[in-house]
Amino acid sequence: MEYLLALVFPFFILLIENFLPYPHVVEELFKFFLAKKASSTKTAVILGVLFSISEAIFYALNPSVPLYRVLIVAPMHVTTILVMRYFLGKRNMWPIGLILAILIHYLFNLSATI
Repeated sequence: MEYLLALVFPFFILLIENFLPYPHVVEELFKFFLAKKASSTKTAVILGVLFSISEAIFYALNPSVPLYRVLIVAPMHVTTILVMRYFLGKRNMWPIGLILAILIHYLFNLSATI
């Protein structure tokens, strides 16, 4: 079930981002839910990859998005979901993981637009 959610979430997120133009926050909140559902680190990595595949499809359909953005989105999503997963394993430390994931995603988006 988590795998299907990882593939479908980006479609819903796209609709939400039309009203809340903060993709780093919106996407990481959705991925936080996935990180909580992941039963292992391996599952978290798979969920990050599946999430990034759906997002990469959106990028690939937009001719103004550079190809390198499509290719480097997967490592960023895997990194952020692993950061959240790590801090979920620490007692009451999950807000730090979520904030770090949002910050990583924000910096990624900032650097990808330069």
